Amino acid sequence: MKFQKKILAVLLLSSFQTFAMPGDNPNVTIEKDNQHFRVEENGEYTVTIESQQKIEKEEALQQYGQYTIPLNKQLSTLESVEAYTLKADGRKILVAPDQIKTQQDRASAAAPMYLDNINKIVVFSDLSVGDSIYVKYVKRTKPLFPGYFEDITVPDFHPYKESVLTYDLPSTLRLRADSLAYTAGNVREQGERRAYTWRYDQAPKDRVEAMAVDYLDFGHHLQVSTFKDWAELAHAYEQSAADTAIPTESIATLAKQITANAIDDRAKALLLSDWVRQNVRYVAVYLGRGGVIPHSADKVLNNRYGDCKDHASLLIAMLASVGIDSTTALINQGGRYRLPDVPAVSAFNHAIVYVPKLALYLDPTATTVAAGFLPAAELDKPTLLTKLGSIGHTPVEQQSDVRTKLTFQIKEDGAAHLSGSQQLLGWAAELNRYVLNNAQPAWRSTIVGNLLQRQQLKGSGTFSLAGNGDRARQDVTMAADIDNYLALPGPTGMRSMSSLASGIADEASRYLAEAIRTQPYICNPVNVTEEAVFVLPDGVKPLALPKSVEINESLIGYTAHYEQVGTSIRLQRNLQIKPKVKQVCSPDDYKKMQPALNLILKDISSQIIIQ
Repeated sequence: MKFQKKILAVLLLSSFQTFAMPGDNPNVTIEKDNQHFRVEENGEYTVTIESQQKIEKEEALQQYGQYTIPLNKQLSTLESVEAYTLKADGRKILVAPDQIKTQQDRASAAAPMYLDNINKIVVFSDLSVGDSIYVKYVKRTKPLFPGYFEDITVPDFHPYKESVLTYDLPSTLRLRADSLAYTAGNVREQGERRAYTWRYDQAPKDRVEAMAVDYLDFGHHLQVSTFKDWAELAHAYEQSAADTAIPTESIATLAKQITANAIDDRAKALLLSDWVRQNVRYVAVYLGRGGVIPHSADKVLNNRYGDCKDHASLLIAMLASVGIDSTTALINQGGRYRLPDVPAVSAFNHAIVYVPKLALYLDPTATTVAAGFLPAAELDKPTLLTKLGSIGHTPVEQQSDVRTKLTFQIKEDGAAHLSGSQQLLGWAAELNRYVLNNAQPAWRSTIVGNLLQRQQLKGSGTFSLAGNGDRARQDVTMAADIDNYLALPGPTGMRSMSSLASGIADEASRYLAEAIRTQPYICNPVNVTEEAVFVLPDGVKPLALPKSVEINESLIGYTAHYEQVGTSIRLQRNLQIKPKVKQVCSPDDYKKMQPALNLILKDISSQIIIQ
């Protein structure tokens, strides 16, 4: 897991992408995208890919002036390449062998990751608007799991004219498919082989809306597999990985030392998971079949690094050393919330651990989330429990409460002194603690000022973390001097601010990123409480307070209350987004939520009139 520091990270509640993605881009037309797979009984296959793309606009020249062919040096071989620029007048300008470059996969260069993956980059000459690039290549690939084959195709976000996929397999291998916007042709029998064909319907693709689930959960795709069921896939994984989680003497000794004072099995499991996530750093070594097969637990312990599968194997071995049985749980850590209708390892991109007798999921790779909690992106997800050969499901929700208290001491010139605190309860406590404790001193010194600037306020301040020792709680205290909180003297409106960051305003705005929703979207539960006190200077008094608000809908609860107490004004707000037993909401859910969200934002922006 690669962690990216956020500059406004007093609290990072949501790890989901909130930005929309555009739909079909007309800068390029896919004139031809045909793929032919010939699969052998052992799962090895040869694929012939023929692609022709027409450059429609000037903006596309830079991006589409080259074509990338991905390879794994141990698993795949590029057998032939034919490529040329097809000019608008019909001329062909061939790509010479020295115009096909080799490039290391970018993921290896940008992350703690070591791959066998390389890219062959085909560079086209004399390319202009109205021309097309043509590539036809043949690649031979060994299977990740011997005896099985799977493939997934998601069309590019461009207009299509022709796209046909053909899978030619031995009759002993049955191909199963999950598709949307692909039409199956007749199965052709040829001796002891069968050929399956699908044609893309060339339907336009809508843009992906902000906060939408992964496109694969609702968009155009074709996924095929020869796995009979999920149990067979789980068995294939266990056959390759089971021996990697055998406890050695050194693993057993360490596990018993770590859990020596634990009161029960749950406490032991949490201690061991926390030890792995805090002491084994993330380094992915994907060499050969390393993309799906972990290294031995003993090797991971000695090296003190590994990827998610390696972390899982070490934790499973440590748990076994103290008498706790567990299994690898394959999961998708992105925006996919449903399994395809066919068993496929590509449905998963992460491995965690499940302890059956405790009904407990543990992610020993999650550096920023304490054991007993899961990163938000792993909630309400199907899992493949490899040792059990069955489908599981992570918890739908977990504690995630935010409580903010602010006091504004208003001065006669409209400046203000701010003192306050923010308390995090649940999974985000460790994340907040990790971010702030590991921040560079220069960055730490600017956090409060940056948060004020985000509110169009000028000032500076400090913060500190309270060391309460509770893994599920983190307290932050802050103080700041604000130069321009209120325009005094004279009648004026004072903002009713009750949070600097990660508060009610942020949550409501995030949901309202779309005026209309047509796609399922992520609606993780929220419980945020905010209190603010405004102490007015002598001679300044309130003329009007905002009206109290109370919303109690099935998906949203919200209250806001304002009162004058002596020379002070107090406000209390609470927001609960409560999608019930799910992390994914529907467009109909959004229609129900939207009026309440708009009312909440209106209240958040309300002013207190003073004189």
